[in-house]
Amino acid sequence: MKPASRTRLHAAQGWVMTLMLSLAVMIAPQEARAHFSYSDPRIIHVTEGADGGVEIFMRMPAPLALLPEDWKGSAETRLPPFAVSTGNGPVLDVSALGQTNPELAAVLERSLSVETDGETLQPVLRDFRVWHDSDRPRFGTVKTAIAALQSSLAPKPVPYFDATLDIRLALPGIDLNRDIHLTSRLGENFQVIEKFGTVVKFHRSEGTETKAMIGVLDVSFPPVTTRLQTLRDAALSGAEHIYRGLDHLALILLIALAAAGWRQALGWASAFTIGHIITLAAGLYGFAPSASWFVPVVELGIALSIVIAGVVVFAKPGKAFGFVGLLIVGLIHGYGFAASAATAQFAGGFDPLVLLAFAIGLELCQFAIYALILPVILIADRLVPAAFFSWRRAAALCIALSAVSTTFVRLTATSAAFTAV
Repeated sequence: MKPASRTRLHAAQGWVMTLMLSLAVMIAPQEARAHFSYSDPRIIHVTEGADGGVEIFMRMPAPLALLPEDWKGSAETRLPPFAVSTGNGPVLDVSALGQTNPELAAVLERSLSVETDGETLQPVLRDFRVWHDSDRPRFGTVKTAIAALQSSLAPKPVPYFDATLDIRLALPGIDLNRDIHLTSRLGENFQVIEKFGTVVKFHRSEGTETKAMIGVLDVSFPPVTTRLQTLRDAALSGAEHIYRGLDHLALILLIALAAAGWRQALGWASAFTIGHIITLAAGLYGFAPSASWFVPVVELGIALSIVIAGVVVFAKPGKAFGFVGLLIVGLIHGYGFAASAATAQFAGGFDPLVLLAFAIGLELCQFAIYALILPVILIADRLVPAAFFSWRRAAALCIALSAVSTTFVRLTATSAAFTAV
């Protein structure tokens, strides 16, 4: 082999190994050092108050609001704030959760900052409730958020890291017809915040504007939002769903490895998108079980779909997928998204055009990813000599093996969900 050819071969092999190792790192389970789940998003409603001014309703994992900034996660030896120790771990101290506790009120009021027209305002706490994650009521609309906070159920001890917190904040003397900027420093030092989602629903008389983001909260709402801007934000949210969804990225790479060309890859990707949107819409319209075991089962099914897809690509290169098979995989993945952030993003005043814009953004982002990786795959095909154990099969097997560890983690979560029923 000539030196130049050998150099190109080594370069191609380097690209392939980089793709495989990067995906393995992404799919492998990551330690949630902040001790709260990032599968359920923080939900924020900003609306006009009944007596004027602005009211803010917010639901989030209680540890996100209550843990100090220097909390060390699984390595921490301190007792969490507002907690008592039990034989089964810390629980929230019911006696410390009184509405008149000034220390607790100060902590909750610092959970959100609001800036309007260049002036920083500090919301005032009006009410709060603590729920066990499995007992919390709906919070997708202002009406259900108010109902949750007005519940007459007496507070009870809740395991600290299984607690959900609902709070109601007030900003007297302002209105929503201005530029409003919401920020929060909560969790900025926690590793888990990199995967934690927030959905903000901004309710004006003209309609509701929804924005979704991952990470530390920092979002702005201009004085007037046009219909075009609302649809644009939905499309951007769909695109973000793809490039931040590690399971979806794994499936996209497997489709690219199995496809014989551009047309086949994009056709298979479209089948996945159609299935994804069908069950996303079904979940939003309530056609999905509400039992606590459903989400863990769906998450397990998503991980298994990656393992099975990787094995199929390894066993049958070039003939791995079909339209129907990927449609079914998309149906599973769609329910996974409908069970978390999408429920909050689209709940209340559900608009089919917003869902369509979301689907378009999702599809365009997939196409953009294929535009990046398919040329690399085709170049590698030319540079790497054909062999019985081709590099495509090796890459598919690597992805499948990486997803196996995630499958075992989710199997444990599913077993725990059925045990708790």
